[in-house]
Amino acid sequence: MMGNNWVIDLRHYLNEDGALAEMPRPVSRLANYFGRIVKGVTSRNKDVLTTGIRCRRRPGHRLCLGEIIAYIDYERNSVIVWSCPICGDNGIISGWGGTVWDWLMSA
Repeated sequence: MMGNNWVIDLRHYLNEDGALAEMPRPVSRLANYFGRIVKGVTSRNKDVLTTGIRCRRRPGHRLCLGEIIAYIDYERNSVIVWSCPICGDNGIISGWGGTVWDWLMSA
């Protein structure tokens, strides 16, 4: 089974103050989903980790039971690389540094 391939820049979801911009509810949910992945990675001191975040995909209209695995790829401008080992949904997240979801300095 093949999942979606997401290329996300979290800054696109923020207003000029760095808060979540006003947007349609489905887009806001996506922004928070990707933000939770960032928080899951930056709040722990591990190379590759299971984030505890359930996959959001519904292949065949059935809930995917996978849990997102993610890591920071320092060789690719510190993007966060994530994937679901069950359905294959995956992506990279950039523009996360200094956002409300970045817990790297707090970890």
